[in-house]
Amino acid sequence: MPVEITEPVNLTRSIFICNLFSFFFAASKSCLLPFLTIYLRFLGLTATQTGIIIGAKTFSTFIFAPLWSKCAIQCRKRKLVLMIALFMMAVTYLPLTLLTGLSPSVESCDSHVTQQNSPPLLTTQAPVSVNRTHHLPDFSPTSQPPKLNVSAFPTTTLASVSHGGSQSSTVPTKVIKNDDGDLLKAVKEILMKVGLPKEKVQPLLAEDIVQKYKLISEDESLMSTLNSMLTKTDKIILKDFLTRNGVSVRRKRDLSLKDMKETFLLKLHEKVEQAKQNLFTVVLVILIVGEALCSPVEKIADDSWFEFLEQIDDMEKYGKHRIWSSLAYIVFPVIVTLVVDNTTCLFDLKVYPFMFHFYAFGFLLGITFLIGFFYPVPSAPKSKYKSKLGAATVRVCCTCGGLLYVLTLVIMGFIFSSYSNFLFWLIQDLNGKEITMGVCILVASLSELVVLVFSSRLVKVFGNGGMISVSLLCLAGRLLYYSYLWTPWAVLPAEVFHAVTHTMMWFVVLSNKAFRVSPTIDRAIRSLLSSAYFGVGFGVGSIISGIMYDQYGLSILFRGLSILSIGWCPVFFLLQRCCQPREDNEIKYSRLLQSDDHSDDDMEDDWLEHALKDK
Repeated sequence: MPVEITEPVNLTRSIFICNLFSFFFAASKSCLLPFLTIYLRFLGLTATQTGIIIGAKTFSTFIFAPLWSKCAIQCRKRKLVLMIALFMMAVTYLPLTLLTGLSPSVESCDSHVTQQNSPPLLTTQAPVSVNRTHHLPDFSPTSQPPKLNVSAFPTTTLASVSHGGSQSSTVPTKVIKNDDGDLLKAVKEILMKVGLPKEKVQPLLAEDIVQKYKLISEDESLMSTLNSMLTKTDKIILKDFLTRNGVSVRRKRDLSLKDMKETFLLKLHEKVEQAKQNLFTVVLVILIVGEALCSPVEKIADDSWFEFLEQIDDMEKYGKHRIWSSLAYIVFPVIVTLVVDNTTCLFDLKVYPFMFHFYAFGFLLGITFLIGFFYPVPSAPKSKYKSKLGAATVRVCCTCGGLLYVLTLVIMGFIFSSYSNFLFWLIQDLNGKEITMGVCILVASLSELVVLVFSSRLVKVFGNGGMISVSLLCLAGRLLYYSYLWTPWAVLPAEVFHAVTHTMMWFVVLSNKAFRVSPTIDRAIRSLLSSAYFGVGFGVGSIISGIMYDQYGLSILFRGLSILSIGWCPVFFLLQRCCQPREDNEIKYSRLLQSDDHSDDDMEDDWLEHALKDK
């Protein structure tokens, strides 16, 4: 029975606000979230790290969204929690733009070739190029000699400095003196600087220092340690001192350069990997904590709209607001990707073009935040919001058919995560532009709207089990097609099948008679099934697909998942035939289950009679 409303309701205004909120919120998400894995790759993270981040983000939403929603109901502060969650969404994602300074893989935007126009720089494991390992920096005789970059020349020895040119052209006049006594004094100062006691250094003669150098030069580790403590000026002074005292400093140059290059590459690789690991940890923490705080937006908004319509007894309008979300996904990704592809440095401010995704996201989310102040949130006693999760769990998990559907949704969510996260990586590897990705989203969203027109007819022809089997077959073909993709724009025909592998599949599942009890319990069942697909399946799939990407490559990943999909298809078809309930002996107790939605006073006295008539 609908709850009586004592205050007047402007239904037209409420519908307009709900549709507007759904449109701008979906628009903000469509500008950024489908491209988030591209940004993580832009920062230099591997597929494994990206998969872990997306998986952890998914599980954070899966856990905290229902908790915040329940707390908001208990405290009767749903509008406040909704606004805070919208604000925290901006706080979570917009600071990610600051992480480019922490990434060793991101070049300066003012370079001649930007990251967006240079796909090789976007590879998961970018090769390190070294083109100046054997050239020391030049400096003028009158300038202050620069400090040696230890990380860049970790194994350069004293003897690796060659005699190129005359002494007057290579040694600053203010450092090297003509007098041997001043040169010896300068060498002693160097020895004291590297840690030798002053009282032991002062009595040394030139011959003593030469003898000690010969002993040290026999130990490569000591030479490496000494070298790391010397500046370039110190090296020049020591070279001149040793040359004047008859010590040959010329060694095999090829060996020195080879060792120097190998050690430099090793040290550089270690530093790059450490920087990436630190960046991975920062992004992981930001998204886990941020999603924990901003996850309840959609659930609170959807619950509020459902209960608002329930109160005014106009449930036929529930669900129509989702069409506006689809329209947002049709329009905005194409616009954003066009701007990104046609921009070198955004607004000539040395801003990476990809950042336009974040700016569009923030702008549209700000509009959503303003609309949120007017969003219809009904007020009702806490006793009305009795959880129907228990009844839904019994309906789904305590029947053979329900468990079969849950397992199928987990598998399909697992597969969905792979191409949702890494299909755009494949387009990048084929030198595709972002506009290709935007058009992919447009085609998939358009196909969703078209298939809804024929969904009911197809279910009547093939049945629920038959349509799920068709979805599994189409999903297998779609993945197999991806694995042989030869050009970026060839991806578009496969995106048409998104309507069958995703939209049609969900329509079939939710229209199953086993999951249709009463509006309130149906929503609880839908939450459980969504958790299986978008929570468990998508989260686990993101992590495993990221690992498989790094280990075997994207083609093997898609082909393996294609085999999984086509293999599960006959298994599901046979099991669902075996799990169908016998209709001959079944009494439809939907009327009795509706008694969970209302108090005993609200129920009609002839509930048993109607329940029996439903047979």
